[in-house]
Amino acid sequence: MSKLAERITDLPLKDDLDEAADDAIRLSGGDPMVAIKALILGQRSLQEAFAERISAGYVRRGLRK
Repeated sequence: MSKLAERITDLPLKDDLDEAADDAIRLSGGDPMVAIKALILGQRSLQEAFAERISAGYVRRGLRK
């Protein structure tokens, strides 16, 4: 994960999404595209980390109905 993605994903969770978006953009030097890309990279890294910790059998059982 990039340093910027780490800094953005480490921002405190806020109920006000506008304020959270402003914080991410501010950390990205004011460039919304950079903020979006860093958030996507951060999300991808978190998904990969969770995928390594969750067993495939558990996921399959959760999908059956």
